[in-house]
Amino acid sequence: MQSLGLMLQDAANLLKREFERAAKPHQLTLLQWRVLGQLSRTDGLTQTALGGQLDASPMTVSDVVERLEGAGLVAREVDPSDSRAKLVRITPKARALVEEMRVVAAGVYDKALAGINEDDREAMARALTRIAANLDDRRTTAGDKVA
Repeated sequence: MQSLGLMLQDAANLLKREFERAAKPHQLTLLQWRVLGQLSRTDGLTQTALGGQLDASPMTVSDVVERLEGAGLVAREVDPSDSRAKLVRITPKARALVEEMRVVAAGVYDKALAGINEDDREAMARALTRIAANLDDRRTTAGDKVA
């Protein structure tokens, strides 16, 4: 049997590949979609905060935001509380695209989860949430970890 880590990595890679295939007509990468999705939920984040939310380096976030800004999907402005920082805001054009991309993402998840019943989906979600919590020092303390 393949190790759990390799199975998780393979599934994540295949999910990413399927999403990027489905999103290609919209000319978005997975990371660009994640940036837009995050901003649609919490608009006006600094690039640093955005990187923290997405677990991406400052340089990567800067490059992605620059591309999205060039496409008219985000706008950057100086943070009034810190003139060195920039706030990233989603544009109305991007909000319309986010709605389209949510449909695309739902289709990818439908394909990925085909044949898996609701009980198994819920158990998988609980298990993956626990794995992440066990391994993410930002979410737990040593006393909270489950063996």
